[in-house]
Amino acid sequence: MSAAALILLVTACSDATATPSPIATPNDVIQGTTPTIPPATRWTPLVLPTPHPDTAPWVTERIDAIVALYQPTKAGEALLRSLDLRQMEGEPGFFGSYGFTEWAGVGEASPIGVAHELGHSYWGGFKVAGRPDLSWAIPSGSTLSPALESYHQDVLTFITQPPDDFELLRQRLRNLPDVSSDNPEPIIHNMEADVVYNTAGSLNLVPPVLRKYWADFLQAGRFDDWYGAAGWFQSLSQDDVSLAGKWLGFEHLDLRQYPSLDPATPAEAILLAAQRVIETEEKERLLDLAYQFDLLIGYPHNDEDFEFWRRYLRDKVTLYRDHPAHLAVFSIPRAEQIDSALQFLAAPATGSPAQQAQRLAGRLVEEPFLVNFLPAVDNQVLVELFSSGTALPEGKTLQATASFVERLKIFGAKVDSVLRAGRSDPAAGAAELESFIADTGLDQKEDIKLFFDLLRDRDPEAAKDVTFAMSNETVRGLMVPIPFQLRTILNPEELLSKLGIESDAANQSSVRDGIALLVEEPSGNFQVDEPFLAAMFQVVAERAEDDPLETALLLMGSPFPLEGMILAQPVAASSIFKSDRESGLALVRNSDSLIAPPWRIMYRLVKADPSLAAGMLAEFQRRGEAVLVAESLAYLAYDKDRQERSSLLPISLEDDGRFLGALFKEEGAEWLAVRLSESVELYRQRVSANEVSADFLERYRETLEFAAGFLDDRETRKGLTEIIRRAFGMS
Repeated sequence: MSAAALILLVTACSDATATPSPIATPNDVIQGTTPTIPPATRWTPLVLPTPHPDTAPWVTERIDAIVALYQPTKAGEALLRSLDLRQMEGEPGFFGSYGFTEWAGVGEASPIGVAHELGHSYWGGFKVAGRPDLSWAIPSGSTLSPALESYHQDVLTFITQPPDDFELLRQRLRNLPDVSSDNPEPIIHNMEADVVYNTAGSLNLVPPVLRKYWADFLQAGRFDDWYGAAGWFQSLSQDDVSLAGKWLGFEHLDLRQYPSLDPATPAEAILLAAQRVIETEEKERLLDLAYQFDLLIGYPHNDEDFEFWRRYLRDKVTLYRDHPAHLAVFSIPRAEQIDSALQFLAAPATGSPAQQAQRLAGRLVEEPFLVNFLPAVDNQVLVELFSSGTALPEGKTLQATASFVERLKIFGAKVDSVLRAGRSDPAAGAAELESFIADTGLDQKEDIKLFFDLLRDRDPEAAKDVTFAMSNETVRGLMVPIPFQLRTILNPEELLSKLGIESDAANQSSVRDGIALLVEEPSGNFQVDEPFLAAMFQVVAERAEDDPLETALLLMGSPFPLEGMILAQPVAASSIFKSDRESGLALVRNSDSLIAPPWRIMYRLVKADPSLAAGMLAEFQRRGEAVLVAESLAYLAYDKDRQERSSLLPISLEDDGRFLGALFKEEGAEWLAVRLSESVELYRQRVSANEVSADFLERYRETLEFAAGFLDDRETRKGLTEIIRRAFGMS
């Protein structure tokens, strides 16, 4: 792909996202944030959008696939066919959109990518149901329309809402890399472009606060709720999971705490229908490679995205395994050469990496065209190939392959040299590696990533020894370009040591800097990050055991994930909050307002230490932070329902009861009655405004009554039950 195309793609995606205004702060007055409106009625266009006059047949086929997979409404289908979608011939990595009134381009017949760009282009086609005041026209001096700004704000509101029937989606969004109140763009970008992919095209799976934006486009869908959809996904065979992953976002759900959800039974055989569509799109991708191959040939560039090209070419090898006879029947230029190359690469790998490299070298002599597909070859084989001095065919190749080969000529020998030195003396290998890094420059991210991938795959143990032997300063510098690679080379204790995160470290500032680096430079995969965060929580717990107040001050103003600490180390977390009232309140108040707002921290503290949570909540009320109190109470709403779904969730109705009982005893019945009434009234407004589910108040009452029932003291139990029923208007 050309540099210009890369700039165009980045611009197209980034222009669609702007940072919304901050969400509500704990000191805001308790009131609804949206005017109370009746349940939204669907607005149906009198005239369906007109199909775009210049749509190419290739594009029509891609939209046909999207319609077949996600089944939008008739109006939704008409809207898709009215958009200016273009095939970017010769640029398979191009996926970009300039919005509803402009055009979008896609480089491949990839349903997920096509749906994503159509998602970016969607905004402006339909009125917002029940909100005629929201316009899609962009005011002078603004970059976004009022309607899209409202959508972005509602997305962030959804993230901060209490755990409910949509918590699976909410958690999936919180797990996106590098998300925080300072950087909400990953969530906004996802929910702007990927709602159809996330929800299987089901309006039922769209959160209530967002449904008004999708009411004309999406049908109710194949699933009634997220639990049924996730249960259905869990029930699939491994082959069907693989198929579903080619068009559904369910594979990104974290279901480890939901091991046995009851599966929904969709009325139609959705996978059978999807399989036919996916096969058509996969075969088209193979054909497109053959048709456009000569457009991709060129000389080396320094700015190639190796990761994309490796994924691109490996995808074609995988597709060939699934459809081995497809290319052979077409008499088009390059088809025969591509078929032969893919046939060789798709064959099962046998023998050692050295033996595989020897076979590859021999095949390159017989079939020079195969050189174009070298990025698809495993790293261990590539290092063997290039370190052996094998002469490669010369001439123009795929542009990205040319760049890849240029680097491998250098890196193959250097990887071997570093490892050879490091096996006998890790310090010597580290010195050579640090010299290479200095010569290359940390700003050459793709080169550094490729080198460390080759190093790790060539000899994992030696790579670990050499990397650990490098200076702490060098490892810290590498956290920016290669956070994933470092986490796959070093274990948690080793990496934390290099970052200065140690229980006996005397320099508080150094520990704080290390924590910031670990948290702010994630790997890109939350499950890869988890053991490193767990090790960090253990270090903080050990420091808290020695000096909880000093530890509280250490965490103040840092990006430390407080919620994770409470869940992983509840006793230590409790000691930190108890060490000093002002520090404890500040930690809650200043927690990340998007992914862990203050009321979410209070919710986690209820299970860690119900008495502490009750005391802190009362103190917040004394300081006038009524919203924080009302929201914290409402966070309990779905605890009973959610615990019935899975006993593995960090929920304790007994602790909920102890928390309520402590408030009742320490603050008095009247105080608690007023606080609950304020919380219930706040959410009554939100139910009326369609911001939360219609059953929210019912679930809220059920949880509180059930939690109160666990209390041993009869008078407290009776008094609490009366307060709860009165707050919900039942007596």
